[in-house]
Amino acid sequence: MLIYTQMLDTPEDRSKFELIYRMYRGLMFHVANRILNNEHDAEDAVQQAFFAVLKNLDKFSEAGCPKSKSLIVTIVERKAIDLYRVKQRQAAVPLEEEYINVPSASEVDAIPDRTVLAKAMAMLPTRYRELLFLKYDNGYSEREIAAMCSMTEANVNKTIQRAKKKLESILEEQEA
Repeated sequence: MLIYTQMLDTPEDRSKFELIYRMYRGLMFHVANRILNNEHDAEDAVQQAFFAVLKNLDKFSEAGCPKSKSLIVTIVERKAIDLYRVKQRQAAVPLEEEYINVPSASEVDAIPDRTVLAKAMAMLPTRYRELLFLKYDNGYSEREIAAMCSMTEANVNKTIQRAKKKLESILEEQEA
């Protein structure tokens, strides 16, 4: 709170902000945590909301009035939603080949007694190979794969279709 109060010029603004801070910090955390379902992210959202309150301190007539409370709740909700959207846009960690025991294409060439299909599977792009193994080797449905890989079910279906087509073309090339 000391950092916040150092940003204010007048003692009246400092006392108003201190009162707002003490009255609403628990409520703000509760609102942010309800949206984000993560205490650390909720704390970040509350900190961002307090900076926004500092910028808009002149809009607060009294700290304890219902208008101030609704404004604070609105600010923290917006900050939490913004943080949620940022977290959703961050790329999901891709499946690593060693996690599903699939060798890389260079490792396949080093092993002399691989079947034609195994070599063709190793030549597929990693994403195609992963989805084919999840579907046909592990028996997951498209819906389950979509949930695991943060994809839509339609996207999983189309990617598997493309993977099969690519596998077919690789097998045709190997026969020729």
